[in-house]
Amino acid sequence: MLTAFKRIRKNARNGLAVVYINRDACGGCFNKIPAQKQLDIRLRKKIIVCEYCGRILVDQQLAGVAPNTESGVE
Repeated sequence: MLTAFKRIRKNARNGLAVVYINRDACGGCFNKIPAQKQLDIRLRKKIIVCEYCGRILVDQQLAGVAPNTESGVE
């Protein structure tokens, strides 16, 4: 698993191998993530990767980000 992480991080443009879902989209490539995959990510039962960019997707709570927050909007 560590080798997969290093490979993803090396190939990613911004160096992010683990991203969270923001507005129903991957935080790395911004492609829409299906609802069932989002549910699987929230349940944290298995490791889910983005089918478009290959980055590992995690829940916002696990990433330390407050859910439903907009950057720059207060």
